[in-house]
Amino acid sequence: MPGHPCSFSFCVFFWGSLPEGAARLENKLEDIDFYILAVGLVLIVSGIAFAVARFIGEARAQSKFRNIVIEARGLRDDDGNSLADTVAKHQKGSVVPILLDLRNRLDGQVIAPERALSEIVSMHRSVLQHQKDGDRADLTTIYGGLTSVPYTFLTGVLLDDEGSIITYDWDRAQETWRKIEGPDDGAQFHVDGVEAIGGAPEVVLATAFSYPIQDDDMATTFDLPKVRLTLDGMSSDGHWSQQKQNRLAQEFLEVAKNLAGKGVKRLHLVLAAPNSVVFTFGRRYDKRNLPEIVVYQYQRGEPIAYPWGVSMPVAGLDQVKVVECSEQGA
Repeated sequence: MPGHPCSFSFCVFFWGSLPEGAARLENKLEDIDFYILAVGLVLIVSGIAFAVARFIGEARAQSKFRNIVIEARGLRDDDGNSLADTVAKHQKGSVVPILLDLRNRLDGQVIAPERALSEIVSMHRSVLQHQKDGDRADLTTIYGGLTSVPYTFLTGVLLDDEGSIITYDWDRAQETWRKIEGPDDGAQFHVDGVEAIGGAPEVVLATAFSYPIQDDDMATTFDLPKVRLTLDGMSSDGHWSQQKQNRLAQEFLEVAKNLAGKGVKRLHLVLAAPNSVVFTFGRRYDKRNLPEIVVYQYQRGEPIAYPWGVSMPVAGLDQVKVVECSEQGA
């Protein structure tokens, strides 16, 4: 009898049939087998149903999350790896790419400052429009770029009120986008020149994060008192910590606040730092309580090392404008 335990098969072989008690036991075991099979089938079906329901729920949750990815291009001629593609591998939800291209395709140079400013303002409008299309709780804003210092600082100023932003930077060694998320190494700014400004209403604020800022270069453009912020152990690869960037941005703001308390009305910012640092400093700059600020473009080897800057929309100024410089004429 297929399906009988060995002992039942032995009984059939020895006696020719099962004793009545053994037969009843066999029937009970068959009933138990049926119930076990039924319960097993129910558990399997329930498991499949649960897995399908969970998959559908996760798919729906995934579909409602959106990542607004702002990629600013200006210092690399090739398109390289897309920031949106990099983000899609690490962030859940859909990706909404916003490309801010500040290059002149005709000659590979950065486009004229006036046109760049209008592009940056348009980008900000686009971000605001996308934010209106859904629940802010389901929205993540991500920024990464390689653009000139004035453009990057302005981008940070405009995006100041857009909540938490995940920042990426271009890793030149690995030639890929990399998230700013490393540990804080504790490096601090050394501040020099604050006590020597007297009652000057305008001051040059030379902030060296990754490279030194030369006095000779500043002398080609500015005839103003100078305050220096110089980072311990300057490095072009020491910016991979958002905690560090935020802390140094606060140190920067404290210096600006101190200068405002001394009567300074306008800062001329010369900043040597990686893109993500410039963006963070722009985001942290207090638009209401700190002095006006003009952020300058550096042109190495030119007769005027800082030929133009961008006046930021802070301190009651609504208009963004380009400030052209003549020799010692800022």
